[in-house]
Amino acid sequence: MKRYTNILHSNPVGIVLNLLWVYICYEICRLAFLAENWGLYSAQITWNDFWHITLGGWRFDTSAIFYTNALIILLYLFPLHIKEKRGFCLVTKWLYVIINSACILMNLADSVFFEFRKHRSSMAIFDEFKGDNNLGGIVGVEIVSHWYFVLLAIAMIIFLWKCYRYPGTPTKPRKGYYLTQIASLVIIAPIAVCGMRGNTFFTATRPISVNYAHKFVKEPIQTGIVLNTPFSMIRTVNQMAKNTPEFFKTQAELDAVYTPLHVPADSLTTRRKNIVIFIIESFAQEFVGALNKDLDNGTYKGYTPFTDSLLQHSLYYEQSFANGGFSIDAIPAVLASIPRMDRPFVLSPHSLNHINSLASEVKNMGYSTAFFHGADNESLGFNAFVKQAGVEKYFGKTEFIADPRFGGKDEFDGKWGIWDEPFLQFFCAEIGELPQPFLASVFTLSSHHPFAVPEKYKDVFVDEGLHKLHKCIRYTDYSLKRFFEEAKKQDWYNNTIFIITADHASSKRTHDVYMGEVGGFRVPLIFFDPSGELPRGKHPGIVQQMDIMPTMLNYLGYDRPYIAFGKDMFNTPTEETWAFNWDFYPQYFKGDYVMRTDGTNITEIYNYKADPLLKDNLKGKFDKELEKEMYGEMCALIQSYMQRMNSDNVTAKN
Repeated sequence: MKRYTNILHSNPVGIVLNLLWVYICYEICRLAFLAENWGLYSAQITWNDFWHITLGGWRFDTSAIFYTNALIILLYLFPLHIKEKRGFCLVTKWLYVIINSACILMNLADSVFFEFRKHRSSMAIFDEFKGDNNLGGIVGVEIVSHWYFVLLAIAMIIFLWKCYRYPGTPTKPRKGYYLTQIASLVIIAPIAVCGMRGNTFFTATRPISVNYAHKFVKEPIQTGIVLNTPFSMIRTVNQMAKNTPEFFKTQAELDAVYTPLHVPADSLTTRRKNIVIFIIESFAQEFVGALNKDLDNGTYKGYTPFTDSLLQHSLYYEQSFANGGFSIDAIPAVLASIPRMDRPFVLSPHSLNHINSLASEVKNMGYSTAFFHGADNESLGFNAFVKQAGVEKYFGKTEFIADPRFGGKDEFDGKWGIWDEPFLQFFCAEIGELPQPFLASVFTLSSHHPFAVPEKYKDVFVDEGLHKLHKCIRYTDYSLKRFFEEAKKQDWYNNTIFIITADHASSKRTHDVYMGEVGGFRVPLIFFDPSGELPRGKHPGIVQQMDIMPTMLNYLGYDRPYIAFGKDMFNTPTEETWAFNWDFYPQYFKGDYVMRTDGTNITEIYNYKADPLLKDNLKGKFDKELEKEMYGEMCALIQSYMQRMNSDNVTAKN
């Protein structure tokens, strides 16, 4: 093996060069993918677009390359002399060539099959082709007809073999050998982990997923260029799509019970109202005093004096629920009427599906759209999903800091992002510059661990004695008040519907009524119209986050069909209102009752109003007709969802 005398021949440089050759092969595969599928892209992509897509694609390439080469990096930088022995070096080289050759073949094969599926292959492919006895014949025919890909693969494999750089050894033993080898491994290891994540621990709370590819494209089908197949496979391990259940044997039977297809009424009243949606971090119903007037014999005050006052002039419902228990569940539910179905939509095998959303549909009515989140712009992958949902502009911490009007970096909370008060002032100013009518949504963050408020308010919003979160809720409520004080001065204010909800309830529940599992999904859902056109007060019925999209589209007089898994609350009889969520198990709310199943059979039925802690299971003691009705409706929702998601049929065909 070659020995080294300077940094250019050191092992860290050697592994970097070996990974560089793999990057080159991945980019060649990307170009081959584009060439093979040019007919799908020629009318919608420019070389400028391709360059932007490629820059995004390198992040996914990095993740796949560091995942698949993790063992090779470890063996190459192993801090013992054995790694420099000829036999060990050859084993490492063979692993390097075999593993990366497999990745090359996966990418090139997917270039051929992409036109049939319009998605990069995921782990679901093994389920799709299970039991297909003709698969070998299909592959054989494609290999012959795409002989040029075979030659390209051979050329790249030879390139990797020839260019592979062996580990070097010092020209003479040195006392610092083990120290320098260990230091190299210690330095490169965190770089490799960040590479696998596709981001750093400081810029994002979770690794990139396949859904994140939407950030770099204009059309969903372009995610095929951004992604690579090894990444799609790795990221969808343990995310196999569930088989479509067959509770109903025919489509007609299913549609008679439930369909997410919303068709416009024969007569419409068109309204060009602005829509502003607040998604408040951990804003549980428990915290809102006006929604809990009966608690503690009428003495319960809550922590939201401004929201309490706003409720006197707003429309809200007797029962309101979140469709999931996590922040990443809320955005699909609120903006696209997509519930969590045992896992977050953005982490599911369906995350690359074509979808419609409140944003994509109101654009057909001439609306401008924007989404705001005070955290790092890549936090939680919100920027990727809202782009998939058709939102035109994204404003995060980066845009706030670049604006000198509201305090810049001084308003960073040191943990998550920008404090709610200045960020909501920024939100108010920016939406005032959007062309009307507009749809704008903001996701707040100050009511989050570590439960702090700005220094200037530490003696104003004090610890409530029950939990530190309560002072944050008071601060966020005050921030809302400050927003509305400023918004009232704007010319768009009276022509706007404001919707206030939460991403999810809080785990820091303190009141007995909310300690049960149903309490963990109770969130406010408030409609406020300053013009007074909407009715006000508490209305009977059950509302959920995914009802926002169909309710607003129908109220605006939208004249096209669309898919939304929720219901139009303004035109649904009280007795037909319901809510659904699936965290650990499916549960369906209707009337006074909640039903749970194990996915196949009913396991529990409770009167959640009279029995909020769910102690008295009514299964076997329940009205058989109502039980059958509720179970059928829940099954129809699940079957319809799975059927449409598994076939990428989540948009209305106009």
